[in-house]
Amino acid sequence: MKIDSARLMKALKWILGIGIILFSVAPIYSSLLIALTPSVNVMEAQLYPKYWAFDNFSKAFRLIRPHLVNSFIYSIVTVLCTLAITIPPAYIIARYRFRFKKVLIFSILLTQMIAGIVLLPSLYQFFNRIHLINTSHGLVLTLIGLNLALTVWLLLGFFASLPREIEEAAIVEGAGFVTVLFRFVVPMAAPGIAVSAIFTFINAYNEFAAPLFLLTDAGKHPLTMRLYSFLSDVTIQWEMVGSSAIIGMIPPVLIFLFFQQYIIKGLTVGAVKS
Repeated sequence: MKIDSARLMKALKWILGIGIILFSVAPIYSSLLIALTPSVNVMEAQLYPKYWAFDNFSKAFRLIRPHLVNSFIYSIVTVLCTLAITIPPAYIIARYRFRFKKVLIFSILLTQMIAGIVLLPSLYQFFNRIHLINTSHGLVLTLIGLNLALTVWLLLGFFASLPREIEEAAIVEGAGFVTVLFRFVVPMAAPGIAVSAIFTFINAYNEFAAPLFLLTDAGKHPLTMRLYSFLSDVTIQWEMVGSSAIIGMIPPVLIFLFFQQYIIKGLTVGAVKS
């Protein structure tokens, strides 16, 4: 019976794992099928590629290229500014003791329960008064604000898991707060910072509601808004949606592969917090 139970559990794990993989890959495979299908045949049911319309990708790339660049710039600037703003306070919260520290941490977590779209109508009115509607920096400020709490929360765990001995030795040698933070702590926390940067990049890259509210100039639209423009009251250009979606996946995937080593280390470090 023990052997049968062990085999059953192993089989269930395999089934569950395969199910998760299929569930994750299915939307990408479906997009690829649509991307390879000519517009006149796009409504045909397919389990495997029947057509190989690679010209859809070249057409889609010409249409989305400026918006792909916009998304990449918005996301990179958001990551850099968010990390610059959140690293010092996250380190202070993780390392120092002060009154209402737990309340502050709980408040940071609480903000993650509020959908960002709920804040956008009020934000639109405020930005309209200070003339930030339809500006790139207005959108970037919004993306930074939407990612601040999550980034602080992620960095808290990484900073708290670092050994204190190196910091204490640096302080004994006369190093100040800024020197300790940026010369010793940040290099040690590089994997965790990389993980936070990836999450921030993906959130900013995939954001749809904020540019929908704040940008009216099509030339400033990110990729998500360009994809939305393929959907109209009259028709939906499914082959362009599929091709653009596949092309749009490439930058995040390349960044993930480039920082894969740091991400794996960062997830491990964050998981062993004492």
